[in-house]
Amino acid sequence: MKVYKFGGGVIQNSESIRKLAQLIQAEKPGSLVVVVSALGKTTQALEEILQCQVAGQPYAPQLQKLYEFHRHMIDQLLDGLREVAYQMLNAWQDTLLAVMRLPITDVSSDKTYSRIVAEGELLASRLIAYYLQEQQVACTWLDARDYVKTNWGFCHAQVDWATTQRLIQNDFLPLLGQKQVVLTQGFIGSNEKGETTTLGKEGSDFTGAILAAALGAESLTIWKDVPGVMNADPKLFEEATKFSELSYQAMEEMAFYGAKVVHPKTIQPLAAHHIPLYVRPFHDPHERGTVVMNGFAQVEHPIYVLQENQVLVQLSLDDLTFFSEACMQEVVHQLEQQDLRANLMEREAFKLTMCLNNDHYQTKGLAAALGQRFRINAQPQVNLLTVLHGDERLGQAWLAQKEVLLAHQRPDIYQAVFQPDAKA
Repeated sequence: MKVYKFGGGVIQNSESIRKLAQLIQAEKPGSLVVVVSALGKTTQALEEILQCQVAGQPYAPQLQKLYEFHRHMIDQLLDGLREVAYQMLNAWQDTLLAVMRLPITDVSSDKTYSRIVAEGELLASRLIAYYLQEQQVACTWLDARDYVKTNWGFCHAQVDWATTQRLIQNDFLPLLGQKQVVLTQGFIGSNEKGETTTLGKEGSDFTGAILAAALGAESLTIWKDVPGVMNADPKLFEEATKFSELSYQAMEEMAFYGAKVVHPKTIQPLAAHHIPLYVRPFHDPHERGTVVMNGFAQVEHPIYVLQENQVLVQLSLDDLTFFSEACMQEVVHQLEQQDLRANLMEREAFKLTMCLNNDHYQTKGLAAALGQRFRINAQPQVNLLTVLHGDERLGQAWLAQKEVLLAHQRPDIYQAVFQPDAKA
């Protein structure tokens, strides 16, 4: 039994959904669990709609555009089930509007965010299920929130592994035994109260790993719009090379430092159960892509990871107060409370500087908590370059025409925060 995951980067239009169906039909009945993300840039659109609502700005035009996008998909894909799909889409819009009308406070913002963005996955999976039904594919749609259970937080929620594994094994395995394709959503779960939670950006990869581990799957395949795992973004680095094979450790290291190939939490459950991960090109499915598992040699090529939309935060007290261990402990505690991780951190005598993902809701909460004790200077819209298994000269050469704000060199790791606009 295999688990396939399809992200929004590959399921963007009707043609891609037809190709997805072909990949499913090529597998033996009862041997496949399919995880899907929201279509295209739906999650981003839902985030923008929510931001408009919070700011008291009109969001109806964006919502109508999103509605029309999915209605067009229905028109392109469905015949006999078209009217049923229209009804589903209308109900989806009504549900979304009802949630948007609820008051949002600082306390409830994460809860509201998770509830709204989850609608993208739910809608995409319903639409794909209707298409598979019309193609005579024996498919059962399941709501991931009934199976992926979390016990802390709403965004980046922590998985309740024991409960999740029991629920998945009790319901997924019998359906597979009936020669059914099981179709569900990535990214979303629910807590013990039944409230919707989310697993973090790109969390659909993590969902695939959760299902693969719980079911003892043969493999997890993530279908992407790239040839496989690359040592750099080929759009930015002309000499980017594809890895044919990677160890779990190397892949997890890349994810830790921000490579957008897989969600950072994807590897651990796979490694614990010795389940191979395949990263394969959706538009060229005959290519092998990259396989990630135990037993592969150390990485030989330097790896370049570029993280955009970062914020550089500097914390200090008064001019003559050392930034003590107690200060460090408080900062680390607040990062944990906001479920944030410093991508780069440098401590000096009187200040601490760190580079974070510029997530609006999480950084806002962090600033409110730390602002009670520290002076904060934040510089948003910066980028972070990390070079792994190379020396600082490789990174410095690429950054030659950019304004570097902070650079840090450790054995085998070079990191630099810089302004995204080149300056002579």
